[in-house]
Amino acid sequence: MNGNKKIMLSALDEYINKVYVLVLLLVPGACQCAGILYTFEKCMGWLPGVSWTALVIFDVTCLVYLVTGILFIKTGFSKGLVKQSSLKAGKVFLVVIMLIQFNFILYMIPAKDFWGFAFFFVVLTTFFLDFKMVAVTSAEIAGSLAVSWIVRADVLLPLKDSMFIANMLNRIVCVSLSLPTTVLLTWLVSRFLVNAKKDEMERNNEKVKTVLNSVQVLSEKLLRSGTVLSQISENESASVEELSATSEQLLEGSNRLDGKTGESMDNLRELDEWKNVMADNVKKVEMTSKDLLDKSKENEKLLADLKAINGEVSESMFATTDVAQKLSGAVQQIGTTLSLINEISVSTNLLALNASIEAARAGEAGRGFAVVAQEVGNLANSTKESLDEVEAVIERVQDNVEEITMFVHDNSRKLDKQNEYFTNVFAGITDMTKLLGVSVNAVDTMGGVHDKQAQVIQDTVSINKEIAENIRNENTQFQSINDMVENNVRDISEISAQINAINEMADEMNRLLTVEV
Repeated sequence: MNGNKKIMLSALDEYINKVYVLVLLLVPGACQCAGILYTFEKCMGWLPGVSWTALVIFDVTCLVYLVTGILFIKTGFSKGLVKQSSLKAGKVFLVVIMLIQFNFILYMIPAKDFWGFAFFFVVLTTFFLDFKMVAVTSAEIAGSLAVSWIVRADVLLPLKDSMFIANMLNRIVCVSLSLPTTVLLTWLVSRFLVNAKKDEMERNNEKVKTVLNSVQVLSEKLLRSGTVLSQISENESASVEELSATSEQLLEGSNRLDGKTGESMDNLRELDEWKNVMADNVKKVEMTSKDLLDKSKENEKLLADLKAINGEVSESMFATTDVAQKLSGAVQQIGTTLSLINEISVSTNLLALNASIEAARAGEAGRGFAVVAQEVGNLANSTKESLDEVEAVIERVQDNVEEITMFVHDNSRKLDKQNEYFTNVFAGITDMTKLLGVSVNAVDTMGGVHDKQAQVIQDTVSINKEIAENIRNENTQFQSINDMVENNVRDISEISAQINAINEMADEMNRLLTVEV
């Protein structure tokens, strides 16, 4: 529904809207009028027992109630209807006003006849046709009267004369009959009359809505049928244009496929040429690898021989070390012998000295000299024996030196042979390095060839993908042509069905309007 259109309200909705505004202005307004009236009477001196403070408070509260009622009216509507939350809050607000203001007036201005205004307060709530609201208001008004008659009996009750009982009985009967009657009347009206009218209006509205819904459905069907017919017409025109465009695309695709096929053949021929280059380099790498393998085996044998010679050199060095140790022992023995000779020489000197001394005393003392001479002879013998031992030790040292010399010559020969092996191994390694250089160059050549092959293969794959994509596009276009032909056939059938549906809807609309009128 368009937002600019006026909302259609039922009679009950319009009644509630008006009552909501009327009562929210009437009740606070009546209180305000009462405040003005009592203020005037106080100024005239007709209410000497009324306090100015209480009267001012009453006037201020009446003004607050009036402003609150206006605020309820300003904020209580939405889309032309009273909001349910605002309606409920307004009812509570009015019930509270009834209770407070009725008691305020009852105790501020004690009057024996004010109880009659109880019916006015209750009647104001009947406008809403709310049974619960009227019942609550009646109960609180009746309760307030009963309490005030007890608390302020001296002011609010009639004079205690011969008519006191009759007057009290009349009051009680009047309140007891009037208030329940008002509640009952509100219940009957809200229960039967309003509901009956509401049901009747709802039935009429439902009937009208049914007709309008039917007409709306038929209108929507007519609109859809017209839209379908328009779309079919547009589809027919678009199909013709699409067929023309598809034919042109197929021709262009065929030309592209022809060019791509020639380009693919050139790439394949180039790939075949690079294949021969790759094969030659593979053979070269294979031969170089075999030579490298042979050289590796030869070097392995040379290294094994070199290892054996190193073992022999090591053993020879151990033997040389042993001989040197023996030579060291012999030298130590020579040192010991030389020490002994030194001692003998010292002893000989001492004996010679003693012999000289004894000779100086000679004479018959020759025997002492003989003893010395004998000792000298013994020492000479000992020296000779020591010299023999020294000679034997020297001979052993010489033998050891000769043996060391022999070992040194042997080690020198072995070292020469070892150097020869090292030279051969170095030459083999040099040859292997050259062969590896050849192999690396061949591998580099193969890498370049492989890169070119990869590029050619990638180009060929891309071309083949493009060819396949063009073929798929052609198949899709052929399928689109087939679908367009089938759609044309369906559109023709749909046109016939839509024409029949339009005729049926026109008859149905005519029938509905005739029956409802």
